[in-house]
Amino acid sequence: MNKFVWKKLPKPLRFVLKVLAAAFFVWLLLFLALKILPFKALTEFKNHQYSTRFYDRNNNLVEIMALDDGLRREWTPLEKIPPEVQAVFIEAEDSAFYKHHGVYLPAILRAAVQNAKNRRTVSGASTITMQLARMVVPRGSKRTTFGGKIKEAFLAFRIEAKLSKKQILELYLNNLPFGFRTEGITSAARNFYGLSLYELNNEQIKALSLIPRRPALYINQVPSATSFDYPEEVPHFMNWVKTQYKGVIPPDVRLSVDAEFTEDVRQHIEQTLNMYSDARVADGAALVLDNQTGEILVWCGSTNFYREDTGQIDGVLVRNQTGSSMKPFLYAMALDNGFPPTTVLPDVPTDYGSSEVYVPQNFNNRFNGPQRLRVCLASSLNIPAVTLLYRLGIDRYIELLQKAGFDSLYEQRNNLGLSLALGAGEVPLYELVRGFTVFARGGTVRNLCFTASASENSQGTEEQAVRVYSKDTAAIICDMLSDRNARSLGFGFAKVFDTPYPAIFKTGTSNQFQNIVALGSTKRYTAGVWMGNVTGETVIGETGSSIPAGVVRYILDSLEKQSSASKAQMEFDKPEKYVKQKVCALSGMAPTEYCTALAEEFVLAGTKPESCSYHVLRNGRIEINYPNEYQRWFGGKNMNGSLSYGGAFEFVYPQDNAVFLYDQSLREMQNLKIDVTGGNGNTAALYIDGVLSGVSERPFSWYIPVEQGRHGLEAVSETGESTFITILVK
Repeated sequence: MNKFVWKKLPKPLRFVLKVLAAAFFVWLLLFLALKILPFKALTEFKNHQYSTRFYDRNNNLVEIMALDDGLRREWTPLEKIPPEVQAVFIEAEDSAFYKHHGVYLPAILRAAVQNAKNRRTVSGASTITMQLARMVVPRGSKRTTFGGKIKEAFLAFRIEAKLSKKQILELYLNNLPFGFRTEGITSAARNFYGLSLYELNNEQIKALSLIPRRPALYINQVPSATSFDYPEEVPHFMNWVKTQYKGVIPPDVRLSVDAEFTEDVRQHIEQTLNMYSDARVADGAALVLDNQTGEILVWCGSTNFYREDTGQIDGVLVRNQTGSSMKPFLYAMALDNGFPPTTVLPDVPTDYGSSEVYVPQNFNNRFNGPQRLRVCLASSLNIPAVTLLYRLGIDRYIELLQKAGFDSLYEQRNNLGLSLALGAGEVPLYELVRGFTVFARGGTVRNLCFTASASENSQGTEEQAVRVYSKDTAAIICDMLSDRNARSLGFGFAKVFDTPYPAIFKTGTSNQFQNIVALGSTKRYTAGVWMGNVTGETVIGETGSSIPAGVVRYILDSLEKQSSASKAQMEFDKPEKYVKQKVCALSGMAPTEYCTALAEEFVLAGTKPESCSYHVLRNGRIEINYPNEYQRWFGGKNMNGSLSYGGAFEFVYPQDNAVFLYDQSLREMQNLKIDVTGGNGNTAALYIDGVLSGVSERPFSWYIPVEQGRHGLEAVSETGESTFITILVK
């Protein structure tokens, strides 16, 4: 408007226009200020937690997460809310919603007249935005006051300055309280009709639009109302999943788990436990992983989540002794640290340590003499495993296990000794199964994922995999664990391990028989099953780890039946730098004409093992020439063979500074066997505290009475060689 036109206007009109312009300017400044200034309560409200809908990998709804006090409040984006639902709620609550900026003056005036005529509140004139304001900043009391209405109007204006109409309507419809621990129209449709928003008819939509006004009154007017049975599938897994989120969980999450297969595994474990109820095996758990993607396919924490005593204790997360199931990690470490696959280890009575004696036993109380590394692992012999840990070092082994994901062992370091080789450490099934994937994965481990979306980008996550062993070492371990002949010494030819597809297995039993564990892997999948008693009650001894192994076999069978992989794709990787050659089955050396049994073993390409020195021709017959370290074992057996003599003249058993415990009740029966090897003579004398105890021919061996105190033991050969140790009997 130019100056000429402005001056032509009457003064009263010009005054009114100036006032309106000033008011508009003030309103604009206020609007811009409210738009820019932070609104903390609104921000927190927009970002508060909704009842997440969890789906399994097959898009089956497994849980709708309950909030505080069992409240259900699901989120549905406005574009997915049917237009007819939006229209009905707008018409019922605020027909002028798109015409005002938070406060609708005609409605306020109309409400004021109605309330005055009736001398009570019959209309509140609250717009949808004002109702949302009450949700964002709840009233201090239920009583409506004039001051409270002014505050709501101001808050509504602030909300309109911050959000678009679509955003306001979206927040309103998703948070509208319906009573009965229900908020939002999606949860209301589910709670009152057992339906999704898309399944509601017009009558049901109109009925729902009335409930928020007075839930206790209008709920009786809801036609054909029905209760909804909320799913509670894979409950242990769901409890763990929720702990993995540090902030707000998204409204919809598609999980990696197969709920139907998990239930199938749960039932199979339950049936197996019922078969062995006399053996006091009461609890069981299973974890199944996809080796390639890291997806958790099965998480079964117990056979009955709702059992009062122990059902909600998650057997996947509880720490238990693992027994021999940990041995592959130790043997793989040995291969990576200079022990060739042809290594022969002594399975003979041995003690370890200097201040406290540790004397391990095999599960069958037998000693098998020299055994190839392959047989020691596949047949799960104890003494060779302890020998490896003794040579490799406990600290180094724990550091490697931590690299493989065994975080729980590191904090137990001060309480673990050489018994760690036999699985004395307490480890959750979660860490054990994840760690066991390292062999099928070619020596690397990766973090597990519990959502299907996380596994879809496996390329990126694979780059974050941690290498624990070399590819060749992982391949050799897989070959050893799948060797049925190497396994026969310890387990015979058990049918449970005889699969029609390539697979590796390892089992374990804790030293007090509270826990039995089985692990199994194909190229694609890894499964682990634990059984025992979460209360710590001992399982009857004859119950073996073949029981959970049967469940592992069932799981792998089920998965491989569904697999479309070719036979070549199912094969484990082969080592690149090694080739299989014939070796002496006893010594692991290159066979000679005198070796009576041969076996195949991996040998570094381009090298040849030393020729066998165990088998010799003596007086026209083949004899076995055992090294000195087998003297104690050999001397207690009626065998056709001989020992090679020479080398250092020394005590084989006990070792220097060994400690023994004296049992007063067995004083008449206690004797200690003393073994000495090496030297050049054929006889040797043993002196205890300077007093002659006896003379022995080869193999040098004496039995002495156990007397409390510190004692000096000296052996002297006929050629004058001597060796001295001290022992302590407490």
